[in-house]
Amino acid sequence: MENKKLRIAFCTDLYLPQLSGIADSISLLTQNLKKNGHTIRIYAPDRPGAKPEEEVMRLNSWEIPKSQGDLAFVIPVGVTKDMRDFNPDLIHVHTFSTVGLVALYARWELGVPLVGTDHTFPADYMHYFKLDYEPFKNGSRRFAAWFYNHCAQVTAPSKSMIQELKDYGLTAPTNVISNIIPTDIFRPLPGKPSLKKKLGIEGKGVLIFGRVAKEKNLDFALEVFAEAAKKEALTFVVLGHGPYEEELKTKAESMKVKSKFLGALKGEKLVEAVNACDVYLITSTSDTQSMTTLQSMACELPVVGAKAGGLPEYIIDNETGFIVEPTDKNTYVDKILKLVRDEKLSKALGEAGRKKAMEFSPESITAKFEEVYRKALANKK
Repeated sequence: MENKKLRIAFCTDLYLPQLSGIADSISLLTQNLKKNGHTIRIYAPDRPGAKPEEEVMRLNSWEIPKSQGDLAFVIPVGVTKDMRDFNPDLIHVHTFSTVGLVALYARWELGVPLVGTDHTFPADYMHYFKLDYEPFKNGSRRFAAWFYNHCAQVTAPSKSMIQELKDYGLTAPTNVISNIIPTDIFRPLPGKPSLKKKLGIEGKGVLIFGRVAKEKNLDFALEVFAEAAKKEALTFVVLGHGPYEEELKTKAESMKVKSKFLGALKGEKLVEAVNACDVYLITSTSDTQSMTTLQSMACELPVVGAKAGGLPEYIIDNETGFIVEPTDKNTYVDKILKLVRDEKLSKALGEAGRKKAMEFSPESITAKFEEVYRKALANKK
């Protein structure tokens, strides 16, 4: 079992080319499992701009209104038949909605173990369905726990996510495993002044990085920035896109703050944009880990983040950045100003942040998932 090369079916309602930490994490894990000799088959939505890939079965889907392509209703027709032909050793499900439910059925029909990864707090997305009320949020949490109780092994990128599932009834075996952070790609670059000039960033850049969505608490981030910008020359840099992008841009303009919306960059342009900034700010209370936080840390940006979700497990206060109570606007402002004014402190926290991000290398995280697969196969549920 130790060295057996596995056939693994990945099931997900989110995948490339969607801008999503979930999509990125699945893609990175796929690449590294294949590098280790495993065979992967992915069942994912067909989205605009999706390129044909031999290992991916694309499923008909319809965009959820006002999500700008980030979320979709998926019609998973033909998955079980295709999976039967693929003949997997196990199924790894990354979302518990439509494709996930088909995975649950396929696991029973094929008699193979199911591994589940919970990537996000489900209640934070109920507003897309106009169900942003506590009874519906609690219902989504209970449903998630019920779903993952059908798995032989469950993983999540933070202890807080595992604990929430347990609070709502999860009893399956659990494992905290980070997403992969490719620190060979996300790395510090020289020439910050020239990168700033290239991108039009004036003064110090305060970075907002990732999916631009309502649940990321971006109005509050903008308010924090506006207060800090009254005391120092700062630019509000938004790197990414999403359903809240235009509204955020309009609010930044109305507040008359310097802002730069760079869109969704890729490859070296993305890494350059991160390196052109000076502080990474995350006020989100919905992140289970935040890959963009760790990617920024890998580029040696000090972080100012919310004491919420999985963030305190990765942002070490006074070591890799600062952790702030989620609604404490004044402390957010103070910490940003402290970093932009103290270059020595900023450098020390940035270097410690990269060291922390290095713990989540492709080799290390892939090996942890392989161990989870071995446990699932040894104790089929």
